[in-house]
Amino acid sequence: MTTTESPLGRPRRILAVHRYFWPDTAPYGVILRSIVLRWAQDGHQVEVLSTQPSYRTGADLPRRDSIEYEGGVRVRRVALLREKGRGASIRLLNALIWVFTIFFYAIRRRRFDVIMVGTTPPVIAAAFARYAARITGARLIYHCMDIHPEIGSISGEFSNPILFGLLRRVDSRNCRGANHVVVLSDDMRAAIHERPGTEHAPVLVINNFNVTNGQAPPAEQPSVFAKRSSRLRVIFTGNIGRFQGLETVIDALTLLDGRSDWEMVFVGDGTALEELRARAGGRVGESIHFVPHQPVGVVRTMIRESDICLVSLAPCISQYAYPSKTMTYLGEGRPLLVCVEPTSDLAKLVCKEQIGMAVPPADPRALARAIGSLAEDRDRCADLGRRAAEIGPRLFDESKTLDEWSRLIASL
Repeated sequence: MTTTESPLGRPRRILAVHRYFWPDTAPYGVILRSIVLRWAQDGHQVEVLSTQPSYRTGADLPRRDSIEYEGGVRVRRVALLREKGRGASIRLLNALIWVFTIFFYAIRRRRFDVIMVGTTPPVIAAAFARYAARITGARLIYHCMDIHPEIGSISGEFSNPILFGLLRRVDSRNCRGANHVVVLSDDMRAAIHERPGTEHAPVLVINNFNVTNGQAPPAEQPSVFAKRSSRLRVIFTGNIGRFQGLETVIDALTLLDGRSDWEMVFVGDGTALEELRARAGGRVGESIHFVPHQPVGVVRTMIRESDICLVSLAPCISQYAYPSKTMTYLGEGRPLLVCVEPTSDLAKLVCKEQIGMAVPPADPRALARAIGSLAEDRDRCADLGRRAAEIGPRLFDESKTLDEWSRLIASL
């Protein structure tokens, strides 16, 4: 008598590695939780290697047990040095401690069939996971939420040509050495295949999804954040950094001076926050509002009550990243205003599905015209909102995407 193998394949022993894991609020840490819980439901033996919650300064998340279990998943957390208020040398030391922990944890246990690693810290986390997979014979999944060192070259972090060249050679080896490189868009797949030596790297597109598992439901927001009904509210949530091209947004908003039919709300923090506040000048508190980091439920309510949600990237970044806030906005049924290259996957999606408007990056006049036209034509904005509410949640459905992750493991 013969037996047939399950459509999900034989059970695998899987190690998923990322510095930040739920309840840390890093988007990938939350997404990874859903992925590993699905793998455990599929019958696989799953471990997560992560650290104590530390992603967002001031989040005050309690310390977790060094070993936890959830839904059949074993979570091993290691402690790193405190970074708050300390210099870059401590962050660098933590990065080194973390990547050596990845390597020694994987080779010491020597029992994983699959190792999946993300891109934190860039390039070197994947390199150490690759070495461990080679020694132990494990299959390697390299999950690229963004592509380095190219992004670092644009930001200036890896502007030194010698450092950039070295990191790109290492990351190209990571891509060639992985059994699967998972990226979020065709743009990102093309960027890897355009590198010398990675033309045939095994790159697969599985985009992120709107996470529903374990997320706080919408919650009452403080009255100070309430939307004025007479104004079109544009909202941006998440990291206020240097990849988002938000200086262009402020420049666009200055072109709308003298109008009282719109307002812009930034929710979150980041390295570019103070620069943006200074750039906005006296408009802060009037037409432009900066709201500090809020609980997830409050942010979801603010998104739902806004008229349109902003996704902005600096020029060329769309080749190397796909903003996860896209899924959050559409999951709440809100339309998008995207500032990205018109040839990018994101701009094409918005235009094809009629779920918002797309303007080029670094073009403040085009963005000002788009906001002004939406403020003048509320019916059009409402139509975009109805369209986004109808099909947005289905575009990045969690269960369908998790099915892809199940099939990926079964294929190894």
